[in-house]
Amino acid sequence: MAEEPTNQPTWQDKMAEKQKILDQSGLWAQMGFISNNEIDCEPILLFQKHETNFYPIIVEAPPADFIRPKWDKIKHVWIDNDNASTSSRLASVEKTIESVRQNNVAVQSENKDLKNALSSLASGQAQMLKLLGAATSPKANTTDSTLDGGSTNVQ
Repeated sequence: MAEEPTNQPTWQDKMAEKQKILDQSGLWAQMGFISNNEIDCEPILLFQKHETNFYPIIVEAPPADFIRPKWDKIKHVWIDNDNASTSSRLASVEKTIESVRQNNVAVQSENKDLKNALSSLASGQAQMLKLLGAATSPKANTTDSTLDGGSTNVQ
């Protein structure tokens, strides 16, 4: 990215000039900003008052502290294309990624603990079902095997 030469007016300077014309003339209804692939932010005067954006005109002014504003067509917000701003945003994104990574590790650990607890609970339930099954099923004859068990056929 090539830096703007310092002898060129900034977008704020151009906006101040346009605002002066807007205030002094009755021809113009509003200030807008062109922002597209070729132009990052260029203040222009509009004959009609508009409430919403219409490509490539943005009716919302960029934040005054932006150095090189550009309209993000996807998020519908002004972003700052300045290198210093980009590096600070990158640092912020890196912090966010690290935070998400740490949260992911914590969640994976909690999931492992939960999985172990559920597995333990399932085996406990399986043993309980075996005991309940043994307690409620009809039992085989437990008397002495030498007895005939009450047979009526005597020989």
